[in-house]
Amino acid sequence: MREAAERVVTPFLSQVDAALGDGYSAVMYGSAARGDFVPGRSDLNLMLILDDLSPRALGALAGSFGAWRKSGYEPPLVISRLEWARATDVFPIEITDMRCGYEVLRGSDPVAGLTVAPGDLRHALEREFRGKLLRLRQGYVAAAGDAAALGTLAGRSSGTVMVLLRGLLVLLGRPVPREPVELAAAAAAAMGLDGEPLLNVIRHRAERGWRCSPGEFEGYLDSVARAAAFLDQLQLGEQR
Repeated sequence: MREAAERVVTPFLSQVDAALGDGYSAVMYGSAARGDFVPGRSDLNLMLILDDLSPRALGALAGSFGAWRKSGYEPPLVISRLEWARATDVFPIEITDMRCGYEVLRGSDPVAGLTVAPGDLRHALEREFRGKLLRLRQGYVAAAGDAAALGTLAGRSSGTVMVLLRGLLVLLGRPVPREPVELAAAAAAAMGLDGEPLLNVIRHRAERGWRCSPGEFEGYLDSVARAAAFLDQLQLGEQR
């Protein structure tokens, strides 16, 4: 990750400094900040929180974003400080996940003072688990038993699933392990599930060419379905 940061993030922020001065904050989050970055699969997640979001300010960023685009990573997100302060109800998963691991690279810390309502987080997590379940089922049927295709689908989905598992542990008031396998094990235990189907996918998430058998994928599907059902039935205030 450090190589990617030095190659992409450092020169990018130098250009943003020249364009905006000190009128912004920059936050790196996700796997790059947590230390579980997987080259070739993980993204470099960077957010810019601007004091001024006028067309003039956005236009001044064109050069830096053009250089970033050549890296192949998704471009940074851009939001105003006012929008960010009022975003906890619409981005509860993203903000919760960011709080599990982030690094302020420029400006003041825009994350520390945010509070996500448990009800907003529970609803968002259920929605995202159900949406992920639909996509995984779709891919399972389309793969028609092709173990290589199922391995690719499972591996690519694992990053999002881990985001959701971190959010679930935060919602339950449980510790959130940084190590991916420990995270999956802790989340499965918190839901009362057999963790092996999740752990199996997480163990192989960085392995290119992994062949996931239909049986293994079906176990993964079942775990995602059970997580959605758990959240649907969860009564906030009664969890242990």
